[in-house]
Amino acid sequence: MDVSAYADAAAAALGLPIAPQHRAGVLQYLQLVANMAPRVMNFPLGPADESGNVFRPVGPQDLPEPPAPGGTDTPHAGGGAQP
Repeated sequence: MDVSAYADAAAAALGLPIAPQHRAGVLQYLQLVANMAPRVMNFPLGPADESGNVFRPVGPQDLPEPPAPGGTDTPHAGGGAQP
């Protein structure tokens, strides 16, 4: 794979210029990914293997009501007791 040509084509298609000082790193990363791709693509998957979760956006109307101010019976995101 010609990573230099791919980088130029992808950058042009996306309208995303690659700064000269970043080009060497971009090309190095693309080569790394190109080298890993066959291992990923050729990994055997069985019928029971599932794809990742699908993101489904949630509108504000779908969110639960926030807890009442001062409530201490609902754990916060970090778990444990609230400060």
